[in-house]
Parts: sequence; structure tokens; C-alpha cells
Amino acid sequence: MLQKILFITVLALLPFQFCKRIPNLPEPMPGKRNYVWEVDTLDMPMNYISSIWGASPNDVWAVGAGGTYKDRLQYYDGSTWSAYKKEAILCTGFTLYGFSADNVWMGGGGGWLAHGAGIWHCNGSKWSQNYVYDVEGSYSMEVEDIWGTTANNIYASGSIGYYDGETSDFRGFVLHYDGKRWQEVVRAQFNSQFLTIRAERNKLYTFSTEVVNGRIGDFKFYEIKNHKLIKIYSGPPTIGICLYAIAGKVYFIIDHDVCRYTNGSFVKQFSIDFENFGNQIWGRNENDQFIRMTDGIAHYNGVDIEYLYRFPKLSISIGDAVLLEKDVFFCGRSKDSKNVVVHGKLKE
Repeated sequence: MLQKILFITVLALLPFQFCKRIPNLPEPMPGKRNYVWEVDTLDMPMNYISSIWGASPNDVWAVGAGGTYKDRLQYYDGSTWSAYKKEAILCTGFTLYGFSADNVWMGGGGGWLAHGAGIWHCNGSKWSQNYVYDVEGSYSMEVEDIWGTTANNIYASGSIGYYDGETSDFRGFVLHYDGKRWQEVVRAQFNSQFLTIRAERNKLYTFSTEVVNGRIGDFKFYEIKNHKLIKIYSGPPTIGICLYAIAGKVYFIIDHDVCRYTNGSFVKQFSIDFENFGNQIWGRNENDQFIRMTDGIAHYNGVDIEYLYRFPKLSISIGDAVLLEKDVFFCGRSKDSKNVVVHGKLKE
């Protein structure tokens, strides 16, 4: 009996001993701010650049949904931007996301090859159509966002368009890729467009908006549990909101506040008290976040916010970014309707 009691006691103590051995993760260092900036103009007539992603400063992709298959996808080799023409990109491209030079994903409309929403993949040597998501009775389908934690855990979100001859509306959807195939996670039964998708451990969130006959309705955040949509926020389109993830954590922008969603409530982390805040953030870690401003690019280092770059007189509206170790790229549109990429490089 004494041996049995001792054995149980040892087992009870093991978790506590194990926890003691887990070191506290160090606070990330404040991000550097000494960047040199340049602006490149891309040759994409009749197009609007929408997304950018890169594996290295010499391997960057940018895409727009308009134009033609000859200029829709752009590539940067470290010195020059040029249209990618090796394969015909027949889908309309809205979003890019990747994990390495030989594992890059692009989502959009099905284009000429199919009616449904198209997902394309680059294996490092060529692009090819990987999946088509199609729903009977719809007139349009688009993948608006692709994002993942690993190569075997990728999500795509978007919208399905319907038209009854008088009224058009949309239904949001979310797909998941497990490394082998794409499957539907959820499809909304109400008017919605799922513009952004982010995951945190076993939690999944999407940012949605309503569009009825061209008019934008309320902005909403949904949590997705067991293939069901749970509304956690709703607000008028006059309040800017956004959804982003850094270092395995999902953040919610509501007006000028950056929040975490914890135990059913939004907890403010910090505020961006700038009139020109553009309601988008990208970051390497919690102390190295890049902030979209209507007149430039700002930076949060965990302590304060400071402008890194103010746009020249020819104003630019940025829409997406990719952050590499020493380089940052922001894609957008200039006031004179040119597609541009703002490139920042840390000084040595």
C-alpha cells in the first residue's frame, strides 16, 4: 500500500515539475525604424493591384483582379518588376499567401477555366490551378483571402453572388486545406462577404460585410465553431474594422483600438490616436507592427507610434503588405491611378 501511495504522489507532482522547466519567452525587441524607401510603378493597365507576397527580397509576387492574363500577375526578382507570362493566369487574382518560394497560393474568381472561385498554386517553377469551388445557382464566386499557419493548415474565405433578376446579394464561405485537399468549412445562409480569415490555435475568425445592390451594410466579426458562425461584433461601415494575426495571435481593429478577443470580450491592447489611421496593420511580432496611414506608413514598437515614411505629394493608398527580415513591401494605388509598390529596406 505504501508503494502505491508513493507512486500516485510522484505522478501528481510530475505536471508541476514539468511546468517549472518551461522558460518564459523573452519579450520581442522593439522593431527597427531606420528604413530606406523607394516606390516602383508596375505596368498593369486596367488593373488594380490587390495583394502581395514574397519568400525573399528577390522573390516577390503581386496580383490584381483586373487587366488581362498577360499582366495580372507581377514578379519582382530583386531589381525589376515584370509581368509573369510563363503560364496564362486565367483566374482573377485577389489574394496571395505562401510559406516558401515553392509553396505559394493565389485565390480569386475561376476565370475562363471555370465558373467557380479559383485557387492556384505555384511550386517554384510554374503556376497551376489547384482547386475550383463552385456552387450551383450562383452567378459569381470569389476567393477574397487565403491565410494559413502551416502548409497543412490553410484557410480561404470569400463570397458567392446571387441575382434573382432584381436584387443581388452574397453569401460568405470558408474553405480549409489539410495538405491534400480543400473542403468547405462553412457557408453562410445570410447576406455576407467573408473578406478576411485568420486562425489562432483552435479558434477561427472571419471579417464580413454586407453588400445589397451595391450598398455596403454593417461590418461584422464571426467566430467559426463546429462549422457554425457565431457573431461576436457588428458595427456600421462608418467605423473601420480589420482582422490580422501576429505570432500566432489574432487581433481585431475596431475604429482606432487594437483588441484581442478573450473570454467573450474584446480587450484593448493599444490605440492608434491618429486621424489618418487607415485601419490596417501588419506585423512581425507584437513590438514590430506596420500601420497603414492615409498619408504614409507608421510603426508601433510596443511603446509608441512613429511615422516611418510619408507619401510624396502624389498620394498612395496601400492595401496589402509582406514583411521579410530586412525588407518590407506595400502594394497600392497612386492618386493618378497607377499601381505601385512601396519598398522599405533596413539600413545595414
